[in-house]
Order: sequence, then C-alpha cells, then structure tokens
Amino acid sequence: MSAIAREDRLHSAPAQRPRLIDLSRGRLGLATAPHVREAAKRALDDGETHYTTRPGLNPLRRAIAEKLERENGIRVHPEREVLVTCGTREAVFVALHVLLEHGDQAVVAGPAARLYRDVARLAGGTARVIPGDPADGFAVDPDAIARRLTSRTRALVLVSPSSPAGSVAAGDRLEAVAELALARGLAVLSVEKLEPFVYDGAAARSVGSLPGMAERTVTINGFSEPHGLAGWRVGYMAGPESLLGPMTQLKQAMSICSPAVSQHAALAAITGPRTPLESARALVAERRDRFFAALDTAGVRYLRPQGGYHMLVDARHANGAGGSLQRALRSARLRVGSGAAVGAPGWLPIALTSPSEVLEEAAGRLASVLAEAKGGANDG
Repeated sequence: MSAIAREDRLHSAPAQRPRLIDLSRGRLGLATAPHVREAAKRALDDGETHYTTRPGLNPLRRAIAEKLERENGIRVHPEREVLVTCGTREAVFVALHVLLEHGDQAVVAGPAARLYRDVARLAGGTARVIPGDPADGFAVDPDAIARRLTSRTRALVLVSPSSPAGSVAAGDRLEAVAELALARGLAVLSVEKLEPFVYDGAAARSVGSLPGMAERTVTINGFSEPHGLAGWRVGYMAGPESLLGPMTQLKQAMSICSPAVSQHAALAAITGPRTPLESARALVAERRDRFFAALDTAGVRYLRPQGGYHMLVDARHANGAGGSLQRALRSARLRVGSGAAVGAPGWLPIALTSPSEVLEEAAGRLASVLAEAKGGANDG
C-alpha cells in the first residue's frame, strides 16, 4: 500500500467511540480493610469454616447490640433480638415474608429500589411507593403516607438515608411516621445501611429509638459499602423477639447462617478502627463536591442529596422531547437507570460510584443530552 493510500485510509477511519460511563453501578467497590482481611485469614487458619450458631456468632451479635445502643439509641437482647443475615437483601426478604400475608400491603417511603416491590409480590402482597414531593427533596411525607394506607396495610418501609434521592428523615417527620405507625398498628422496617454517608449537617436517626417503636420496628443494616465487605454476604436485622423469632426460623430454612468467615470479618469491622468508615465517607464527599460543581457549571439541575451516594438529576423537561431520552443517553455512552422504575418519573438516578474525573466527564455529556432533549421538547 502506498503512503498516499495509507494516509487516505487513516483520515477516513471512524473516530474512536468515547468510553462508556456507567452511572447506574450501585456499589462503591471499596477494598476490604487490612485488619478485616487479617481476621478472615485467622478464621480460616483456625478452622472456622463450618456452620456457626444459627442466628449468628454470639460475639458478633453482642457487638451489633452494643453498636445499636451506642450509636442508634436502640436496645436489643443480643441473643434473642439480633439476627445475622446473608446481606441486607436477605434481611428485607425475610422481614417482608413474615410481615405480609396474601393480599397485604407494605408502604414504602420512596423513591426506592424495585427490591421492595418485588419481594412484597413474592410474599403474596404488594408494596406501594410514596415518593414525596420533589420540591422538598423527596423527603419522607407522613401525610402522603397516611392518605394511602388501607385496611390491608401491615408494614411501613423506611429507608434513611434513602436511595436514590438521598433524603434523610428529619426529626419531626420521623416522629410523625412513628405516631402514624403506632396509631395504625403498623410494623416498621427501617433500612439504615447508608447511615455512615450523611452530609451537609443532616443527622440520621433510627425510628426504632423513638418512644413505643422498639416493639414494632425491625432495623436492617450491614457492612457492605462502608467496610468494603460487598460480596461477603453478611448483614443483620434487629428488633423485638415477637418479630425476630419467626424471621429467624425463615432465615434458617433459607440459608442456615451467614458464612462463618464473613461473620468473623464483620466482627473485626464493627469492633475495629473507624478509619475505613471515615475514608469511605470522605471519598464520597469528594466525589459529591466535584460532580455537583461540574453539574452547576454545565447548567444541569439536580437535587442535592443529604446522604448516601446516589442522587437525582432533573430531566422532567425532556418528557415531551421527540425520541427516547434513554436512546440519547446510550448514544452519549452513558448508562443511566430509569427514574420511573424507582418512583421518580422525569428524574435520572445517578450513582456516585465512579472516580471524580469520570463523573466530571459524565456531567458534560449529561448537559449535552439534556440540552438537546429540551430543544426537541420546545420544537414539539
């Protein structure tokens, strides 16, 4: 091939496609802390590779009970009211299968992942997401929840900090939710796995610590993201023996116990130094600040979350745009979830799980897609 032909071929070659940026990836992917890995290695060397006590290792359950009392104001009996699970998903599955019978309803303060609706359906019931007002940051709305309760409502699911909106249930609203649960005889499922990730002066409180709520609240938490234990399959649930008893029976029928090595790792995580928690929180804070600044510069509207590591970008103006917004996002090499799927139609759920420089690049692409969508809507 001649030099001229090679030059012509070079200039006619298609431009390299930009890298795909996944803004839907839900895991931070942090490394497991060294002292946690060492505890797992010791457990292996010591032959801790068999079934544990079915509800979980006694030292781990005691450490969980101590943590709940010290940090959350919740007092539970470590042996009768703490259950170690194979992650928080198993805890949600077990809890809703015990709380709901055929035709029963759970109300979910949202927006929220499809998990709760899917599990409620598997249990023979339904779950209704009450997303709150976007003008109020999708904060939990006790009045809206009260209006949607029915005679078949048995449980209220409260996720705080929430995902993907990132709202944190404030004191007065949390107290109103508690009063509603007490007045209507509802069990409360409080999912608090994002509690280390709270920002801008917000304070995460546990509904189970409020007067009268210990007898009807199941608190779910875990170790996956703040401790770098995603994939180790270990979480926990805590609550009154009247509820934890049947939940323990169902959990044992499903999976017997969480892996022994994982439980030893969790024990090291919950009793060890707080440095990994602080580092994880600082990492998310840095990503938040840089991504928010990039969105501001690009003129993209969004809700500033109080907690967690997800957020919502405003795409409501694109509802009337010609073509598909998701198709435009794919063309821009952005993978973004559906707001409608989490109870927030017109919004784009974004996960802050990519490095800051990648998020900054994504902000520019989002701005271009949304600007084109807005123009298309105006033309229509």
